[in-house]
Amino acid sequence: MKLRLYIIILFSCFCINAGAVTLNEAKALVTAGDYTRAVVAFRSLIQQPRYANNAEINKFYGQCLCMTGEYAESVKYLEKGAKGGKIGAYWYLGISRQHLYDFEGAIESLEKYKAGLSKNSTWIPRTDSIISECEIGLRAVGHVQDVVIIDSLMVPQNNFFSYYKLGFESGKMISPEECGGVVAERSDSSAVVFETLAGDYRLLTLDDKENGTSNLYASSFFEGRWTEPEKIESIGGESCRVAYPFMRTDGETLYFACDSTPGMGGLDIYVTTFNAEADAFYAPSRLSMPFNSPYNDYMMAIDETNHVGWWATDRGAKPGFVCIYLFKIDDEPSFLEGDNVSRARIDCIADTWREDNYDELLEQIKNPVDPHAVAAAKLFIPIRDNIVYESADDFKNEKARRAYDNYCHAKENLTIAKTDLQQLREDYRNANASVRSMLRPQILQKEIQVNNLHEQIARLAKEYRNLEK
Repeated sequence: MKLRLYIIILFSCFCINAGAVTLNEAKALVTAGDYTRAVVAFRSLIQQPRYANNAEINKFYGQCLCMTGEYAESVKYLEKGAKGGKIGAYWYLGISRQHLYDFEGAIESLEKYKAGLSKNSTWIPRTDSIISECEIGLRAVGHVQDVVIIDSLMVPQNNFFSYYKLGFESGKMISPEECGGVVAERSDSSAVVFETLAGDYRLLTLDDKENGTSNLYASSFFEGRWTEPEKIESIGGESCRVAYPFMRTDGETLYFACDSTPGMGGLDIYVTTFNAEADAFYAPSRLSMPFNSPYNDYMMAIDETNHVGWWATDRGAKPGFVCIYLFKIDDEPSFLEGDNVSRARIDCIADTWREDNYDELLEQIKNPVDPHAVAAAKLFIPIRDNIVYESADDFKNEKARRAYDNYCHAKENLTIAKTDLQQLREDYRNANASVRSMLRPQILQKEIQVNNLHEQIARLAKEYRNLEK
């Protein structure tokens, strides 16, 4: 029995030693960028008494934790490494503190890292860039928007936009593969193409493979096909990545994501509006926290039907996933006073609520009612305050019935006229000066037609009600 126990213990020790990772092997994993395995390797090393207080081991372990997104856990090991004279620990300590929203601590760590570099080090500009991000973050936590976040959902990054539930009039989002042609060839696989409700205008991003950047383009549906994408020069720049565009139903307000510097870190969400006189967009504004963060934030989309918005972020998400937040739109945004790190980080969405729950609104969003189907299934024809017809056959007065038919016909004409007017305005926006001079009188004439139809509809509604009475 004793012999058998001895053999088991001996075999176990052999397996442990055979599976143990040496310091050089662990360092090799870091050199190869295999931080996931390196975390496991250095965790086993640092548990050994001879390595527990070793500055180099603590620096490497903290570095690996930082690179795998374990920012909170990395801090104590990086602090040990920094105290032990490992200057590189300050860099990763700054990055970890930035992502924990400790912007003052991050700036202090990065300044110490910078002080230890040679004057000609290529890391100085990079360090200054991160310090600028932290300075922006430090100001942003004192100006956090008081937004109600209704729900959050962790989803795979691939086709994440399919989880957005937008009202029908808000347009739709499709993948580059669905567009085909140059869009599919020159767009990142995770890119999103926005298409308006009318199905005649698209916003998309195309990659510049040589520079590693991407820019915003527009395409229109003309004479049965989509035009070649045309670059929107007033958005983006030569050294940044622009992606995830979304246009509100006003046809002027544009959201997009961009990694331009200085920013908060990664992709930030921006908003701008179209200046018709200059035929260009105004200078974009970066959204405040909590919409933006030291992480990647993107794909802001607005649902005008339910007065809610959506955006995606990789904060708190494991690799290959993103977190989608659903929030209520305020007519006039308000901002919290003082530093609000918890609200900026979105530690708990219930802390943002102004009601006990939003179950009814969530149900309405997740199970939308098609207004066209409702209208087709049942008519509501008001006659008096307490009398409503559900069918045109309910009319008793023939003249009233004819007036109602004319009223319906006028409403159909109004829908067509509005669509035509929208197309003319889109054409005007994309046209040169000579074509615009030709379009102006057409737009004016169409606007007059729309106004006349509104007046005609109001008159006919009054006429059929009076005749039926």
